[in-house]
Amino acid sequence: MTLETLTVMKRHLPLLALALISLAFAGCKRDGEVMAILATIDSFTTELIGRIETARDPAAGVDDAQQYLDSRKSEVTARMEALKRLRESQISDETKQKITTSLVDDASKVGNLEIKYASRSMDDPAFKAKLDQLVKNYQALFTE
Repeated sequence: MTLETLTVMKRHLPLLALALISLAFAGCKRDGEVMAILATIDSFTTELIGRIETARDPAAGVDDAQQYLDSRKSEVTARMEALKRLRESQISDETKQKITTSLVDDASKVGNLEIKYASRSMDDPAFKAKLDQLVKNYQALFTE
């Protein structure tokens, strides 16, 4: 190698290093977007459950929660669609794991309502039907 070649390489090496670092982080550039979507879904789930658990009458709470779900359905569905459109290369492995953990946790929280209110469901078939429908509608947000 000539001195001139070495000088050119030294001059461009920092730019090359910067480009490689940028490429490494480019795959993770959507992590923030994913975390915001997950926060929205978690907040939605917490509010949905809270409407039942804080109601004086759980049956009225289920009705309120169903209305809440219906009012936010298009927004939550759109966010889930945004998650589905992401390519694996656009997010980090840590964020991929967070997606799985967060969505499973939220679905479990809603599914656990059927366990929590099992005795009420056995005594009140109308309540059971409404709660089952709410859980089914919630799960459909993630599978449609």
